[in-house]
Amino acid sequence: MKLKNERVMSIEDTNPNITFTIEGLYFFQGFQVIEAYKNDGCYYAFYYKNQFLTEKKTTKIKRNSTLAKILTQGVYIPSPHPLLDCFTSKHPLQQSPTLNVTWKKINKTYPKVEAAYILTAFDCYIKKEKLISIVKDICLQFRRDGDFLNAYSILRLVVEKYPTNEWARSLISHLDYHKYSLHYQSDPVTLLKYDSIYAENELYSNKESAPFFHLLQKKLRSESREQECLALYFDRLTKETQQFSELFHEFIELLSTYYSEQESLSILQSLYKETISTENKAIVQVQYLSILWISKQYQGIFTVLAQHKEPLSKAQMDLFLKALHQLGPSYSIPFELINTNNLVHTDKEQLEQLMLILIPKLFEKNNINYVYNWLKPLLHLSLASFHTIKTMYHIQEEPDQQFYLGQLYYQLDQLPQAVDCFLWDIEMNPSSSKPIKWLIKVYRELGMLEESKSYQHLYKLVQKSS
Repeated sequence: MKLKNERVMSIEDTNPNITFTIEGLYFFQGFQVIEAYKNDGCYYAFYYKNQFLTEKKTTKIKRNSTLAKILTQGVYIPSPHPLLDCFTSKHPLQQSPTLNVTWKKINKTYPKVEAAYILTAFDCYIKKEKLISIVKDICLQFRRDGDFLNAYSILRLVVEKYPTNEWARSLISHLDYHKYSLHYQSDPVTLLKYDSIYAENELYSNKESAPFFHLLQKKLRSESREQECLALYFDRLTKETQQFSELFHEFIELLSTYYSEQESLSILQSLYKETISTENKAIVQVQYLSILWISKQYQGIFTVLAQHKEPLSKAQMDLFLKALHQLGPSYSIPFELINTNNLVHTDKEQLEQLMLILIPKLFEKNNINYVYNWLKPLLHLSLASFHTIKTMYHIQEEPDQQFYLGQLYYQLDQLPQAVDCFLWDIEMNPSSSKPIKWLIKVYRELGMLEESKSYQHLYKLVQKSS
């Protein structure tokens, strides 16, 4: 299966180029499940510890089935999402074997207790009697071999998954298993030594508790399940308010160790967007902007800071200015992204630097009316450029002020507009040499040498006649 875009995947099998629209990815107790749709319905692709098992068309989900628990209790990554992209690129879907073939492979690949656990993921598609029969045979074989610990683990699995099953309930309290049952009253660290599957499930069920969460992370990392670690961190960080800073530091360490710069950027961008708390969002932003700067993604820095909902701090404005300088004069600034009200409390020196960049860019595609209205929330501030803009706005339609207006446009390096003003002034005052002198200068600076020479000639004629 190949990723075609953020939401659509295709698989080549007996029916080439079947396309699936991915809705999301679930992580829960060792399983990863992709929910996808195509024309004929809903499909679920099952993985166990990142290993693809099979995918099944699903018209109905049994109540209390393992799949139902995965979909209701699992960590959900909606599509489109960089975590989902990372998962599907590293663990692509393959041709889907039947459940019989899948079970044979599971039974051959995994220890028997783990194989039985994996089989329960398909209890939506296998009759419970048949599934219990398979698991029962495994348990009885353990008993015949004198392996009561693993036999008890199987019984415990059945009771946890199917609490009404009489066979498991009647056997689990047998004296043969009493000493093994005591292990399950131990702390999670001890329990991991005896039944790592059950222990992990307990850690998952209590992952909101910090000690359980960190122990679960330690187990997942020991099994190279970094993507699951990251999904758990991502899920917690979007909800966490108490220990955010500590968790975020661990999250960044995980990102920098196992993920590329571009993957890290995409994941951080998603976390930044999904973090609700203003305080937590600020913590994410610092790291996100740092990586954007290192990777020279200056447009990304501009977008993040332009859309910042609060007034920019001195450090943020410093970075904003640096990004604009790096983007250079060719960058077409999307002014609609910038909230001008957030600039009101900007340091005066920084604001002057910013206006040196923004005002000329504003005039590139806009007239004085647009520039005035865009800057309006700031025009009460005592900046020389703001005084100039206000004056220009108020005198723009006054015929006897066009010479002065042309000079103001020139001060702002808006030479074509200055030319228009001086030409208008010549019409109003044909005997005046002042606008002609300015046109000679401005045309020369524009590189329009023929026009400059023409007005030099006109200037001489006016001088002679005066």
